[in-house]
Amino acid sequence: MSQAVVYDIQRMSTRDGPGLRTTVFLKGCPLRCLWCSNPESQSFMPQLLVFENLCSGCGRCMEVCPAGAVERNGAACNRNLALCTDCGACVAECPAKARVMSGKLMDVAEVMDVVRKDALFYANSDGGVTFGGGEATAAGDFLLDMLRACRDEAFHVCVDTCGFCPPEYFSKVAGLTDLFLFDCKHMDAETHKRLTGQDNALILANLRAALASGVRTRIRVPLLPGLNDSEENIRAMALLLHEYDVYEVDVLPYHAFGRNKYAALRRDWPEFRAYEPERLRGALDRFAGHGLRAEIV
Repeated sequence: MSQAVVYDIQRMSTRDGPGLRTTVFLKGCPLRCLWCSNPESQSFMPQLLVFENLCSGCGRCMEVCPAGAVERNGAACNRNLALCTDCGACVAECPAKARVMSGKLMDVAEVMDVVRKDALFYANSDGGVTFGGGEATAAGDFLLDMLRACRDEAFHVCVDTCGFCPPEYFSKVAGLTDLFLFDCKHMDAETHKRLTGQDNALILANLRAALASGVRTRIRVPLLPGLNDSEENIRAMALLLHEYDVYEVDVLPYHAFGRNKYAALRRDWPEFRAYEPERLRGALDRFAGHGLRAEIV
């Protein structure tokens, strides 16, 4: 039975597709978007997060760490990244819950056991199951097996994707999916690579395939001041989408909610400025000016 590392399963979600949904977040992503608010989703492996602001400094983690990786940082206990193996032995011993493991290896049956708990809510709200990440398509056979398992039980299935995967694999996913939530980050290949670590040739090919497939597709635009909200970029996006009679996009304005998770991973926070109301209105007006109704989600 196929397996993948799942870093969260969010029940009763209302933001990841129609109705009430269970969203399964799969760990691992081929992109490195500079603004990523879930840095723990990028690695394919389970990871330890240490929230120093919650640490009581009791030292129990130091007593149980097999690698001797715990180190003091003032009154708090953090870790030496060069020594830490992300084994998670310290997590169960932390009374303050300052140490958290992100990611657990699960098989299809284990995930389905969680998904089925909300089956009645799916039926009553026209909801279902959403697979996100990280990047859901990076889970390979596991995603395909999960989609088939949900289909077997008549659950509506949605895939939240950046579209960076082999076209032949994307075609298999499309054949098992009721709805795509498809990220569109930037239309220029070089700028896309600078912002995400990969160019957008493969992504745009799969976006066109999704729009031509007959599978319902919602375009989602992570919007950042000065990075992808220009007249030129929005015009190019509109030209492509209008080819497929798409006239609506979902906009996700940049926020700083992930800052504490960067600190918990001992990573630098890639700080950007959030939108001021007037500047956000201006960006939304640019979408409207090119025939795209932009809805903030």
